[in-house]
Amino acid sequence: MSAKTKSAFTDQKMLGRAIKDSLLKENPAAKIVIMGDMNDDPMNKSMAVALGAKRKPADVGPSDLYNPWWDTLKKGYGTLMYRGKWNLFDQIVFTGNLLGKDRSTLKFYKHEIFRRDFMFQKEGKYKGYPKRTQAGGVWLNGYSDHLPTIIYLIKEVK
Repeated sequence: MSAKTKSAFTDQKMLGRAIKDSLLKENPAAKIVIMGDMNDDPMNKSMAVALGAKRKPADVGPSDLYNPWWDTLKKGYGTLMYRGKWNLFDQIVFTGNLLGKDRSTLKFYKHEIFRRDFMFQKEGKYKGYPKRTQAGGVWLNGYSDHLPTIIYLIKEVK
């Protein structure tokens, strides 16, 4: 990847952080979720520094961003495979006011990578990789080269 491309990814994350800050300035209680194919892993500079998504809930203030995916990748689970190695580009990060034990308002409960057997290539060079819809102009009847991610938010019922 070129330095120009890496810089563009960092610039995009800085813009995301600026938008988050602007929204919180208007409404400090806003619960903000940023998600998508970030083109970087959780610990990459663009995510950890430019976007400012933190690894540990204890380090996250109400207006900071929390990224629950750090340890998921460290455990060997990812959303796309490149040259036989998992990456976790598909992330959902959110403001710290979605953390905590007070379930009277919406709170983060858990996260997961949606993984089902039918979503993986069963044979050939790419066995074990997410099954693409197509590759090299050949229809593979798959889903995507990335696996989806999910976060669960809960609220106490009264």
